[in-house]
Amino acid sequence: MKNQQSESLSKPSAKFLNFVARRLSLFTAFLVTSVVSTIAFMSSATAQLVYQVTITGSVLQYPFQRTGFVVVSPTVTRVTQNDVNPFEVALASGNPYTSPQRGAIWLATNNNLVGSRANLDLAYVNYNPSTAVVTIRPDSRIAATGTNIFTVMQGITATPYQIYGGYMQLQFRNNFQQIAGQIDVVGRGLTFSPWNRYTATISGVRVQ
Repeated sequence: MKNQQSESLSKPSAKFLNFVARRLSLFTAFLVTSVVSTIAFMSSATAQLVYQVTITGSVLQYPFQRTGFVVVSPTVTRVTQNDVNPFEVALASGNPYTSPQRGAIWLATNNNLVGSRANLDLAYVNYNPSTAVVTIRPDSRIAATGTNIFTVMQGITATPYQIYGGYMQLQFRNNFQQIAGQIDVVGRGLTFSPWNRYTATISGVRVQ
């Protein structure tokens, strides 16, 4: 059963993708009015699974709890220097660039999921179908592109931290209807700030 689920995830039917594309337009309309600015992560009509999640953790030892979304889509790039991803994953909570807040974060395995046409593979991705666990490790060699970032504070003077290392691990549960896991990443500020650590638990339910 689990093998069948993993095959369905990596090779969706045309009927399923058409269904997602139709529903995605409705969900994007919802995001426009959401307090979480994650529209960029929903720009691809091939998104398969969307989870609304709660992120509870700390950054620079400041605690936070916020909502966000995890998006799963088919593999974007098959020509890569850090292995072909079995599928793509993006975590988005807020918009660290335009509206920095404590704990706001963008972490994607491919910058296509944030609207870029470069289709740059940003991470090493491993999926274990027997446990339904995906592990994502950002590629430090590509961190300078600035796609994957988090912020510690709010305001126009807040420093975005580029994610250079660490991991995010997520487990799909209840036939992919729920998701749970953790994130532990480190980043460095764009203005030569010291390294900072972002740690949190992630849990949520499928909304698309």
